[in-house]
Amino acid sequence: MARRRGSYLTIRLRKIFIRAFPSQIFRQQASSDWQGEFPLPHPVAEFYAELGPSDAWIQAYGNPYFLPCLSRLWNYQAGYRYNPDTHEPLSGWDDDWLAIADQGYAVFIFSRSSAVILHAYHGGPWRPEVVFRELSEMVTIFAILGDIVESAGQMLTDDTSIILPRYREEAHRRIGKHLQSTARADALLRRLEDWD
Repeated sequence: MARRRGSYLTIRLRKIFIRAFPSQIFRQQASSDWQGEFPLPHPVAEFYAELGPSDAWIQAYGNPYFLPCLSRLWNYQAGYRYNPDTHEPLSGWDDDWLAIADQGYAVFIFSRSSAVILHAYHGGPWRPEVVFRELSEMVTIFAILGDIVESAGQMLTDDTSIILPRYREEAHRRIGKHLQSTARADALLRRLEDWD
């Protein structure tokens, strides 16, 4: 049953991506593309096999969301997990964490032990908070927000670059429907800033 849900979700996401982000590449990627120093977690392998972002940029309010391809995911850990010059581990980064996406100075982290997605701001000590229950939830929310931004175009904000209420309401409505919780949608949009 979970496999069916994943496939249905992947089909839905692909439709959004094709319409809103036609230049971005999403293709199946084999776990053999992984270059990391530990086994690729099963949920991450499934994510790349089913949806497969290939250095994809999803438009957002402000910085876009970035999802690296699987073959470069280990190199993407540089600056988070290890020093890019010396390859020495960086203090403060938990061995459980795998950086999976970013939005400018904010990073989205896959927890290898629980499979939830954490969100943390870069700079200072890492203090990540759980924001998504799974990878498919994360990328669906990115797709919804990106779809709104792309559809609105220059009409997204007012003269002071504040998101117009109708687009905020659309984000709350669509995310609340997907999460089946307006409270979770509110908390998530507060965390992602400027959408609340």
